[in-house]
Amino acid sequence: MSIATKKGDFGKTYLFSGERVEKDDLRVEAYGTGDELISHLAELKFYAKDFKDFIEEVQKIIFKINANLASTKLMENYFVSEEDMDFLDKMLADFEMEFGKLKSFIIPSETLAAAKCDVCRTVCRRFERRVVALSKDIKIDKNILKFINRLSDCLFMLARVVGKREGGYVDEFKKSNT
Repeated sequence: MSIATKKGDFGKTYLFSGERVEKDDLRVEAYGTGDELISHLAELKFYAKDFKDFIEEVQKIIFKINANLASTKLMENYFVSEEDMDFLDKMLADFEMEFGKLKSFIIPSETLAAAKCDVCRTVCRRFERRVVALSKDIKIDKNILKFINRLSDCLFMLARVVGKREGGYVDEFKKSNT
């Protein structure tokens, strides 16, 4: 059996809950951006091997978020749990502790792995914007936006930690403006 069903050839797709919608539907745009983030995170695992477990856990949580966004029904078994939020908060605290205090703006470019973290962060911010737009039309799990917002902070700090560990951290903004 081929993966190509040909049912989407004319600009429509099925939601997880079975409804057929246009491919530019806000739901499809939101979970499609989540899917894009999952793919960028997959690439990041190859550059930031020390953080593979963290990244895979984040990918699993985004899968839950996408399942919820791709359904017209609230799917409680796919909600972002308090444990998911605690996991992310702990990781953010760990990254902040390891990196230390930020002293200025950071121009992303410390290392290839750090730059990939920043690409993931910017895709995450777009994911957040898409979900905010969708949340104006539909009711979503209250923790989805909290998780995505916190994830972008976490990815920012992960980039700084990765850059620092790889010896590439440079306080470029401060140096170029003094």
